[in-house]
Amino acid sequence: MRTILKKLLHILDGTPAVYGKRQAGQSMVELAMVTPLLIILLAGLVEIGWFANNYLSLLDVTRSGARRATVLVDQQAPNAADWLNEFTYVPHSLLADADEIAYRMPYVIAGESDVTRQRHRWEAASATTGACNPSFVARLFYNEVICTMIISLEPLALDADNGVDDIIVSGFSVEMVDASIEPLWLPAAIRPVSADTPQMVVAGRYPTEANECDVVGPGPTYAVSPRELRDPFDINDDGIRDNGAEPSPIDGDRDFEELEGFDAPAATVGAAEKQVGFSLFGNHKIPNSLCIGSEWLISDIERLMNLPSYTIDTADPEAREKMPGQGIALVEMYWEHEMLLQIPVLSPVFTAVGNAEGKMVVYVWAAFPLPAVEPFIVFPG
Repeated sequence: MRTILKKLLHILDGTPAVYGKRQAGQSMVELAMVTPLLIILLAGLVEIGWFANNYLSLLDVTRSGARRATVLVDQQAPNAADWLNEFTYVPHSLLADADEIAYRMPYVIAGESDVTRQRHRWEAASATTGACNPSFVARLFYNEVICTMIISLEPLALDADNGVDDIIVSGFSVEMVDASIEPLWLPAAIRPVSADTPQMVVAGRYPTEANECDVVGPGPTYAVSPRELRDPFDINDDGIRDNGAEPSPIDGDRDFEELEGFDAPAATVGAAEKQVGFSLFGNHKIPNSLCIGSEWLISDIERLMNLPSYTIDTADPEAREKMPGQGIALVEMYWEHEMLLQIPVLSPVFTAVGNAEGKMVVYVWAAFPLPAVEPFIVFPG
């Protein structure tokens, strides 16, 4: 009986020395069972490291673009001239597929071509125009920001044809409005902070010709209806654009009027505004709409600027009044992440956290001051 128990113990504790040479065979079996698991764990660590590295790189790229925007003034400012904002639509040639035609922005000038619209955009295929060349002095605000990002992105790259990769650049003018003194300027329905206190309000969004989404869904039925509570250049939502007090140093226009006219509600889906921000490729579709570009609403910026955790100091009730009006550059990037090792057993894991098409999308953004569009609105009275 004792002998039988000893044999069972030898078997259970994994040291059956009595079997002699068979011990080596057992080790081979154990190694064969464990090795695939070790390989999967090692591959998983490599893929996680690859993802983390790319995410941090993309985050640095957006910051480099936003930092570049901070120092662009005068002729390179986003509000420098009418034509600079007019030429910010995604060219129709980039929205040529049948399922993308509905996203096209209407051209204002009859007979305009994509070549005309691309005058103020990164020209990836042109070596003669100085595309993303530091010595090319003709680059203006949106190209300059994007080209800075393209250069910083190396050795990674963007793919215009994968339906994901995109860079979106927006500028915001944010003004301090005291609701206790100018209550008519902030009706309750559009007020960022419900109380009668000083608060930060978006007084303009650039580019002026692509700052709203006016076609909402869900599909397949879409209607002409704005996603925003008000026009970005109409603080009090009275149907009249709100002008700045100081003339532009470039062309004499007031700084914060909408350069090419107030956005009247469109009568048809085809004529409505369907782009938000300067979009490089037009790849990012705004959910539940027929619009492309940034998903940020002016209310999102106002919540960010009004500091939800900030409370009024009872010893200094006018503390909020000390928050200055300012300009903000918002730079966003969408990028399709692809696995490095392409091991099939890990693919379902990455697909599960991807979008509806199974693509893993990395989204990063950065916001920096933009002095060029800092508002100087003087309220009446």
